[in-house]
Amino acid sequence: MEQSDLGAMNGYLLLADISGYTAFLTGTELEHSHAIVTELTKLIRSTLVPPLRFVKLEGDAVFCFADADAFPNGEQLVELVESCYFDFSSRLLDMTRSTTCQCDACRAIGGLDLKFVAHFGTFIADRDEDGRIDLCGPDVILAHRLLKNTIIEAGGPTAYGFFTDACLTKTAPEFTLPAHTELYESFDEITGVVQDLAAVARRRRESQRVRITAEDADLDVGYLVDAPPAVVWQYMVQPDKRVRWSFEANETSVVFSPNDEGRLAAGASSHCAHTVGGDALREYLDWRPYEYFTCRLTPLPAELVILSPWIETWSLSAVDDNRTEYRWTVRCTDRSAEEMAKFETIAAIVRERASQPTYGAAVRAAIAEDAAAFGLDEPIG
Repeated sequence: MEQSDLGAMNGYLLLADISGYTAFLTGTELEHSHAIVTELTKLIRSTLVPPLRFVKLEGDAVFCFADADAFPNGEQLVELVESCYFDFSSRLLDMTRSTTCQCDACRAIGGLDLKFVAHFGTFIADRDEDGRIDLCGPDVILAHRLLKNTIIEAGGPTAYGFFTDACLTKTAPEFTLPAHTELYESFDEITGVVQDLAAVARRRRESQRVRITAEDADLDVGYLVDAPPAVVWQYMVQPDKRVRWSFEANETSVVFSPNDEGRLAAGASSHCAHTVGGDALREYLDWRPYEYFTCRLTPLPAELVILSPWIETWSLSAVDDNRTEYRWTVRCTDRSAEEMAKFETIAAIVRERASQPTYGAAVRAAIAEDAAAFGLDEPIG
């Protein structure tokens, strides 16, 4: 973040707070407990940053922010929080199952949990005397006060995301979560919603996986992008970002329809128009941010339709801290000779494009253009 980018801005403020932190450190062996908490906070930071920007570690809480342009609407922030909690809870399960150490710290890992508070507002970003980014302003104060809330006392979940109403602008009207209100001195009544993150993680673990692998695919192509999966994901699923590169795939427009919960996830669909191949309906069968999503593609009536029905997986794999491999794997559902021949017409064109060094150039260019909004121009450390 260059000095010219600092100053007053509108954006998102997020704190990820490890529950049970104080009791864990004071009631167990310090050396082991400190190492465990350090590993968990590094995991939280690496999951959130980018697309969020790291401000600082405040004891048991990771404090981050993002420019307003980083998320077109609050649903993407909710999705990021859900994915971070899923990774955190999975790491806790792995630690609990794999450890052979019988010290108090290792036996108490299961008592840790994670909660989030998120707010949207105006704040000033500046650099301290050591060159690190710091934030100030009333909305920053409010975001921190939101950690001291009455959600659990009111019967809410212990692992939660508390999103103020200001965070959830432009979300689909079907997207609803339980409402919650807090009142703090010097601030008006703060209203928002609460997401039960443990329930979200449980559903994600239990839901059926639908994924086309390279071994099963009739077509498998990909390219590298200089950005982490959480950033690249947005350019696959957000209409305003996808339109900036999808012309490479002859796509002229895409209209997303959310699922019954108002989310772009399993059960949602999209209608794509193409200059070549006709229109297509995509139905989302599996949704695993920021790993992959799988769709059923059905050709729609058009003047010229050379598409075939297929199942496709769009997958993202981290190559290192700031690079992602994107792959598109496709398997036809109609295996008749006629349909396979029709599919091969498109597949041959795609393979030829994928063999060129310019394949994926439009995605890379769009992400590079937006690098500052995600903090991609800052060193990772």
